[in-house]
Amino acid sequence: MQGLFFDAPLIGLLELIHVSQKSGVLTADAELPFSLSFRAGEVVGGGILDWQGLDAIYTCPLVPEAGGFSFRVDAGVGGDPLAPYGKITADWARYSDDWNQILAVIGSPSAVFQGDLPLFDGPQGLSVRAAADSSGLPLFDVAERVTANVRAGRLRRLATYAWYGLRIRHHPGSGRGGRLAQALDGERSLGDLALEGYPLPELREDLLAEIRSGRRFPGCGWLLRDFLWEQRFDAGRS
Repeated sequence: MQGLFFDAPLIGLLELIHVSQKSGVLTADAELPFSLSFRAGEVVGGGILDWQGLDAIYTCPLVPEAGGFSFRVDAGVGGDPLAPYGKITADWARYSDDWNQILAVIGSPSAVFQGDLPLFDGPQGLSVRAAADSSGLPLFDVAERVTANVRAGRLRRLATYAWYGLRIRHHPGSGRGGRLAQALDGERSLGDLALEGYPLPELREDLLAEIRSGRRFPGCGWLLRDFLWEQRFDAGRS
């Protein structure tokens, strides 16, 4: 089964797979590519490239504006449900509505904040992603709390991102060249390149092109998600 989201909305596909108790993998080929694995109609896995789990699923658009899909039936898909199907779709719908309001304040989960709150009270602050990992709380919940505390004046945003620590080597097959491609040597971090004066929009565009060309590296899933959000919500800071 395959088609376009224009003709078959994602939520309708999810319901069809659930009601018919199908097992297999649903893949979304869109600006943000993601996949969902089903066993007997229940969601047992999914995410964005190497970023897997409910946190990743809930950052995907429940109503993709464009793109296509394919569903590959696979009776061998295993695993336990991540949560009851009804809870997943209800939470996903709520988060989809609320993420835009949160991102208008924080920019992206990679943004770093500092203030007089636990986890964020160090001199270097902490990103929303790192705070979620440290606390074991869902990414959305942490982002929501950070948003509330930014509005209350208890947290301030710093000029760094979680992805500043990544060290990535340029992939020749991406078809991109120039000084930035040469600078992605796997030795210097993305933060080092930013400090050297490389514009953030250029860094994002180059790495998005690498990922879209098939380049894979640890963290490419959450990096793709955050870069796309930053292009939309954080452009004024670049």
